[in-house]
Amino acid sequence: MQDSSVERARWLRDLMRFLPLRSQFVLSGNTRDLQIHEVGPGEVTAAPLSRVLPDILKAAGYGRIAWFDLLNGFRDIEPADGSYLTQLGLVPTAGTAAGGIDLLSTTLERHVMAEGQPSALIVDFASRLIARNEALSPAEHQLFARALILSHAARPRPAGDKRLPFFNTVVWIVDKEGDLPDWFLIGNPKIRHVPIGRPDHLSRRSMIRSLVRSLPGAQNADQSELEKCTQGFVDETEGLLLLDVSAVAQLARSEGVQVDRIGDAVRRFKVGVTEDPWRKISRDKIISGEEFVRRRVKGQSHAVTHMLDIVKRAVTGIGQSPRGGRPRGVVFLAGPTGVGKTELAKTITSLLFGDESAYIRFDMSEFSAEHSDQRLIGAPPGYIGYDVGGELTNAIREKPFSVVLFDEIEKAHPRILDKFLQVLDDGVLTSGRGDRVYFSEAFIVFTSNLGIYVPGPSGERIANVTPEETFEAVRRKVRSEIEKHFKQVLNRPEILNRIGENVIVFDFIRTEVANEIFDQMVDNLLKDVSSRGYDVTLTGAAREVLRGLCLSDLSNGGRGIRNQVEFHLINPLSRSLFDRGAEAGHRYRIEEIRPGPSTTIDLVSEQFP
Repeated sequence: MQDSSVERARWLRDLMRFLPLRSQFVLSGNTRDLQIHEVGPGEVTAAPLSRVLPDILKAAGYGRIAWFDLLNGFRDIEPADGSYLTQLGLVPTAGTAAGGIDLLSTTLERHVMAEGQPSALIVDFASRLIARNEALSPAEHQLFARALILSHAARPRPAGDKRLPFFNTVVWIVDKEGDLPDWFLIGNPKIRHVPIGRPDHLSRRSMIRSLVRSLPGAQNADQSELEKCTQGFVDETEGLLLLDVSAVAQLARSEGVQVDRIGDAVRRFKVGVTEDPWRKISRDKIISGEEFVRRRVKGQSHAVTHMLDIVKRAVTGIGQSPRGGRPRGVVFLAGPTGVGKTELAKTITSLLFGDESAYIRFDMSEFSAEHSDQRLIGAPPGYIGYDVGGELTNAIREKPFSVVLFDEIEKAHPRILDKFLQVLDDGVLTSGRGDRVYFSEAFIVFTSNLGIYVPGPSGERIANVTPEETFEAVRRKVRSEIEKHFKQVLNRPEILNRIGENVIVFDFIRTEVANEIFDQMVDNLLKDVSSRGYDVTLTGAAREVLRGLCLSDLSNGGRGIRNQVEFHLINPLSRSLFDRGAEAGHRYRIEEIRPGPSTTIDLVSEQFP
């Protein structure tokens, strides 16, 4: 592929700069990915490190290059006839020679001291040379002790057009720098550590320009359309490896994804599903969603409207990041207890996916300890529970299309809140195993009671807002306390900034709404009783007595009303039906409700006509 703006990767420029200055190098990081490689003036390709590194060394002036790994032993790269392996005392067959760690230790010394033109020995998978870094075996210790001494004993010799003083170089390719002994690396002026980072947007663009032309529909697209698709492909693959980018293109070709829908292939690659449930949500379903939600969430019309606006944005994709990685929606629900915050999250799940099992809830009061983040993302290698994974990362991997509720978020440890920054910014979270889990198809809901109470002079909780205040006053005070908590108490204003104006404050359950909730609960209860074969009615007088008992205290909202209905109706009704041996097919009427330590009722039996 042609690219007039080819620029060598940073790691490659670093390596070339230090070849005349250091005798050994350690390459770590993204070593198993493809690397952008210039094979001619302005012509680049994506190739594995096993091809790129020898090509670069040959171009620099190295006349002899050998490669080693534990599985395949030694092989000649340049020249490819096995002559350099023979010079090192090995017995090659078809350009390769078997060998293990002991033979590597001996060969290392012969290589560094070899006469003639500069040579390079590349040791691949060097992390696997050591079983336990903290307890080296005698063979392991001898290998790296010899390598340490040889790094200082190596002498440069001029090579290349510029006659630069190159060494007989040793290149160690590892997963991470700490895989090799600290005493071998740290403070050694003869060894250069060169980290290989994940591909940036320039690297991805260099590769994607060629890939785009091979996608379905590209032949019929004009240049401006291809440029637009290329830019979209680059943006949506932020954080992916070049191997992943190539796999996305292959997936698009095999499944017939058109070039202008390349984002679908990226999504399928990330979350591992073919169909997009968000696109299956009908417009009519969302339009009629307000009525559906209001049947379950009473008295919070402003919250329902705001939430549905966010849902419509999520479904249409309007306002989504060009990178396409952020969650579909993020909302922060605040307000008194029992006013419908959790119920709204459940209802939205049912509206979107038709199934409340797509609702994933985390009670953040269980994550108040400093290291409880390991429960969410999984323990790191070497710790108990590493093989189990994290509760959050496992849940999202299994159900990428879901509503994720983080209940009472203010009770989580601040260390956990930092994890949400990564989720809200990039829509990705790295598990303890190092896997990347994508939240791009999830709808994130936080709930909180912040701002309802504030600490008093003696540390006691005092009410910051009361039902006697107007909703505007409640909303203003609650939002003020939320901002204060994130900015001054947690010193994490950036979390609130990511949520933006999607902070929805719920109102108290006021008398008119409480009556609606009460009537709905009682009617639903009687319907449930009827479905079990008992036809139970409630006289008007008994209902009003029950109403007064259940609505006498609204401080606990709808949840408090439910508790009172259970105490003053469900319990005494169950007791009466059980004690009198009630049979299905009979009609009963509750004539009177008498409150007391245990509420009692007068239940009159009526035979069906």
